[in-house]
Amino acid sequence: MNILKKASATAAATAFLMGAGVATASPATAAPTWINEGQVASIGNPQTARSVNTPLGTVQIRYGHYQGRQYGWGRVVNSSNGRKLRFEVDTDGDRVPNDRSIHYITGPGYGWTEGHVTFSSSLVAFRACILPSNKYNCSETTNRTSWW
Repeated sequence: MNILKKASATAAATAFLMGAGVATASPATAAPTWINEGQVASIGNPQTARSVNTPLGTVQIRYGHYQGRQYGWGRVVNSSNGRKLRFEVDTDGDRVPNDRSIHYITGPGYGWTEGHVTFSSSLVAFRACILPSNKYNCSETTNRTSWW
């Protein structure tokens, strides 16, 4: 193969591989890590993984499928205005939250957080709690679920 043909073949192969890499990394094909509260509300047939009745209301970990992926989120019922629902996510197995979503209770005493994609790995876990306005995380209260 002469040098011109060899360079042309190399360029074509490089262009093909670069195009394949771009198509694979396209954000349109990747499922989101978080879905918003409206997307969570659209999930049909959600399940309850954990539910705890507390003096501040009932706090739950719920899960269900959105666009083919399973998500988990926190939900509160029978609570009151001025409180917040905190949904914590542990991603490395140490049961210390690495991420979170907060829902401020301003209506009739119920609500839910954003949803986080679930994983089969035991490293990833969720918990939720109801907090008075002066508290900041679930470790500061007994009004919480266990990790799920």
